Amino acid sequence: MEGESRFRGRLRWLYPGMKVKRWLFLAIIGVIFISIGLSLIVSTPYFRSIYRTWNSIVYQLVRNYWLSVSFGLIWLALGIFFIVFGLQHMNRSIFSAIMPTPGDDVAMKIFKKRQLERGPNVVAIGGGHGLHTLLQGIKKYTSNTTAVVTVFDDGGSSGLLRQEMGILPPGDIRNCLIALADTEPLMAKLFQHRFDHDSTLRGHNFGNLFIAALTQVTGDFQKAIGESSKVLAVRGRVLPTTLFNVVLKAECEDGTIIIGESNVGCCGKRIKRIFLDPEKVVSTPEVIKSIDEADLIILGPGSLYTSVLCNLAVSEVREAVLRSSAPLVFICNITTQPGETDHYDFSDHLNAIFQFIPPERLNYILVNGEKPTSQEMKELTKRGIEIVSANAINTYDSIKIFEAAMLSHEQPSRHDSSKLARALIQILTAEKPSWNLYFTLYTEEGFKNLKLGRLVNSYKERKRNAHRITFDDGRDHSENESNNQAVSKQK
Repeated sequence: MEGESRFRGRLRWLYPGMKVKRWLFLAIIGVIFISIGLSLIVSTPYFRSIYRTWNSIVYQLVRNYWLSVSFGLIWLALGIFFIVFGLQHMNRSIFSAIMPTPGDDVAMKIFKKRQLERGPNVVAIGGGHGLHTLLQGIKKYTSNTTAVVTVFDDGGSSGLLRQEMGILPPGDIRNCLIALADTEPLMAKLFQHRFDHDSTLRGHNFGNLFIAALTQVTGDFQKAIGESSKVLAVRGRVLPTTLFNVVLKAECEDGTIIIGESNVGCCGKRIKRIFLDPEKVVSTPEVIKSIDEADLIILGPGSLYTSVLCNLAVSEVREAVLRSSAPLVFICNITTQPGETDHYDFSDHLNAIFQFIPPERLNYILVNGEKPTSQEMKELTKRGIEIVSANAINTYDSIKIFEAAMLSHEQPSRHDSSKLARALIQILTAEKPSWNLYFTLYTEEGFKNLKLGRLVNSYKERKRNAHRITFDDGRDHSENESNNQAVSKQK
């Protein structure tokens, strides 16, 4: 088994996308050229006599033509062995200095990196723990993920740094950097460390202080995020929605105006609308470009008003989403959030989205179909949290409902990052079936997960009926079936 594993590890260098075969082929051509050159040199009169002498010695020893040929092949094989052996140990010596961790599979690391580089362009818009969860899962499928993150926080460590240093709040940015990080667990733990002893640093987060310090050193908040990404070896990009210092406000149904994100999130009143002060705020060119080039745009999960929709309150971001041809997916929260979305059902979440995005622009709604245990329900009820039910969904003909088991049993009010990512990738492969995308997503562990029939069936289904999706579990979920079970049409 160990020998087979080592063989598979070496064979992995020849997998598609490794960018090794082209150079191996070039090296073989180089050896051929060397052989041709040596043959031309040996053919000169001076070297010809040496060659004849050597040939006669070999022939005298073996006294057989075919044995002579075999003797030559043995020398040829020895030469190839020494070349391969030397290159292998040279590379091992170099990689041991770069990756000193014992047992590191260099071929697997390079293979994964190449596959992730070929992954789809995913843009996730949001903030808080919801976006953190999403990014943790999606980074296993692509390194071309862009997180467009809210920067309207005015509470806690971020609020203090915003008030005292005049920088944008780094808290949500930090969470997204950690989620996309490909670094040692200790480094991630360090960035999440919060000082809790009696001192002037009490309540502050190390990662927030690090980003704040880099902002002062570089003189630019976005550049500080980029440098932090290098430190944490981030797979993808983390971009602030805007670089302007903006205040989030909310108008409640009773006419009350709530000022500040931290107050909006715990106002305990039904929110009529949210807006920014100042209202006209520009985004960044990087954010707009990432949305324009996206293969998939995701809204949520996370706090409905203070993490997700506040980003769409930036007009340039909203216009870029409306202009993009990429499928737009709204991930509905599993539960309500006390103080912000008390007693909200699915239609309430959807109506809030439609204040910024028209129904015809929304392609998919991803809802959780997994129920918490009775014990988990008791704990949620004690905290004043309700499950957002998908049993009475009101939607439009153009919107597809995708119901999947995505509950995290460790934190039943949140999504499971792996389940959520798999559901999104299934939507993407069904919406945009392509061989390149399929090979990218389904060769993470070599070719053993390669099932070409799945892509062929998905492609045929999409051609036959644009509203029908074939999922990994082998079942057909059409829009009509979803409507019969969970959707009542609303015109």
